[in-house]
Amino acid sequence: MMIRSLIVLCCAVLCSLLPSSVLAKEKEIVIGDKLFITTLNDIYTNLEDLYKDTRVTFEGNLEMGVFDDPVFEGKMFPYVYRLGPGCCYNDAYAGMYLDYDGKLPPDNTWVRVSGYVVYFEHNGFTDLFLKTDSLTVLDKPGLLTVKD
Repeated sequence: MMIRSLIVLCCAVLCSLLPSSVLAKEKEIVIGDKLFITTLNDIYTNLEDLYKDTRVTFEGNLEMGVFDDPVFEGKMFPYVYRLGPGCCYNDAYAGMYLDYDGKLPPDNTWVRVSGYVVYFEHNGFTDLFLKTDSLTVLDKPGLLTVKD
């Protein structure tokens, strides 16, 4: 009985010394073709309540884009997106701007990105940025236009 108690006590002490990231399972969501736009809308709407500290991974087309904001005039930001349904083929763009320090591939490259989502507020608008820690160029492009 004494040995069993000692083992339990040792395990408790060791667990208390481990960083919480080792003990807690990381939350992750991988956004696929199905419900791509719906999932991004949900993240935008519920970031603080449901998706804070959640790792997000998705694929899309990478392009450099601009904000309609005079503060950032002339500055380009990487943007990974897909197109959605509309009356004129490409009426909906769904994706995120990237906060990424690595080397970017050229425009119109299909990539898989992973990281943590943050709100970026500017000129009365709120956009989603992915603090990107992984960007992988994929050989084969995926589905650019999604239905939902």
